Amino acid sequence: MIVGYIIGTATTQEATMLAKEPVRLGRYVILEYDNLKVLGLITAVTRGSPLINDSMDDVEILDDMTFVNQIPRYIKSEIKLVFDFNSGSQPDIPPIAGTPVRFAEDDELKKLFSDGDISIGKLIGTKVPVKIKINSLARHLAILAATGSGKSNTVAVISQRISNIGGSVLIFDYHGEYYNSDIQFLNPIDPKLNPRYLAAREFSTLLEIPRNAPIQYRILRRAFTEYQKEIEEKINSGEIDMSQLNDSFIDDIERIINDILKDDQQKKAKDSADEVKNKLEEFAERYAGIIDLTAPDITLQIKTRRVNVVDISHLDEDAMDAIVSHYLRKILECRKNYKRKGKGLSFPVISVIEEAHVFLSKIDNTLTKIWAGKIAREGRKFGVGLIIVSQRPKGLDENILSQMTNKIILKIVEPNDKKYILDASDNLSEDLVNQLSALDTGEAIIIGNLVKIPAFVKIDRFEGRLGGADPDMIGEWQKAEEEDKLNSTAADFG
Repeated sequence: MIVGYIIGTATTQEATMLAKEPVRLGRYVILEYDNLKVLGLITAVTRGSPLINDSMDDVEILDDMTFVNQIPRYIKSEIKLVFDFNSGSQPDIPPIAGTPVRFAEDDELKKLFSDGDISIGKLIGTKVPVKIKINSLARHLAILAATGSGKSNTVAVISQRISNIGGSVLIFDYHGEYYNSDIQFLNPIDPKLNPRYLAAREFSTLLEIPRNAPIQYRILRRAFTEYQKEIEEKINSGEIDMSQLNDSFIDDIERIINDILKDDQQKKAKDSADEVKNKLEEFAERYAGIIDLTAPDITLQIKTRRVNVVDISHLDEDAMDAIVSHYLRKILECRKNYKRKGKGLSFPVISVIEEAHVFLSKIDNTLTKIWAGKIAREGRKFGVGLIIVSQRPKGLDENILSQMTNKIILKIVEPNDKKYILDASDNLSEDLVNQLSALDTGEAIIIGNLVKIPAFVKIDRFEGRLGGADPDMIGEWQKAEEEDKLNSTAADFG
């Protein structure tokens, strides 16, 4: 069915349609001309009247025209030309004026949007499933949206469906909304930091030993390396009481530092050694809740066909940062070892960082930013994907955001956020960004290698319990009031 005709001047990228009926933003249309069959996307809709323009200033005339129902009106739509079915690329010839326009049929859209690996929703206004290509997640993904627009639901849907096809997802659960959810085949992981698996430089960073303090670092590295070697030898020989390991950790390293100072050449480093001891004690206090020398390595806890969830919601931000940073480092290095030497983590992992603007701040330096940045640059080669999730895009590190080749962008209203996303995205155009404010909850634009062409999608609703929804405040007040009445009644009888 013809819905309109092209008018005026068109280019190979855009055209204007005079429509016969109202059309919705985000609908796909077909234009056939010059042996081309071109898919277009409605990016703007305007309505007006040639007789009633901004210069109209007589309301009585309008009363008369309305009374006889003789007001001529028009509907115009801007169409973004996105794909030529014949060449499989952007059309190279613009449509001429008078070209008829029709809505795309479901079968035509399925050829473009339904050949991926997992379905995450349907094209807006249709029943056409949108399937994304999982291999493209190796080039990473940013899920961006205003609060309450459907980020958590999107993460749950993607994670569940990746695990259903045998994949492995690791979610750093900032708010505890996945840990206690109805996600199937959930593998809960206790957030622990085991110094036995820390690198010396990583341990030094956690102790906040400055880069310009080489003597402190040298003392720490020597003591820490000797400690790790000593512990592993005792574990292998069965000469250690694992239940006492955590209690003696700091004392054991300080003992080794004291042994180092017995060397005449090291005695002059006593002040530096004392500073290292102070930092060791501060480290033990700061990370008291997560240090555990009996905890297994994170790479031994992650499983395939599971949604692996690390609940970090009860930790302060320093401890969260330490956990996320350490786990990302271990995953990347173990995947590198497996690819190069055949030993390490044998399967790809996709890590999800919620509230990414906290860990990957544009302003603050965090431990996580170092390893997330490395994964953004190198992870693709080793099968380590990264999904960052944020409601404050303009607070994200620009370099890391720009390396998220794929983006799922839900409703965003704040102009600075939209501009920041546009500046950091090679494959996002201004006409698409302008649509972000008009999206409803759960609706999104998908761009990047996940799909062949930009897709306007209604994300499926996660079936089951999931935290993060707005609280029923009125319901909770009523419940509290009822409980007070019951308690009061019971007291009267008492």
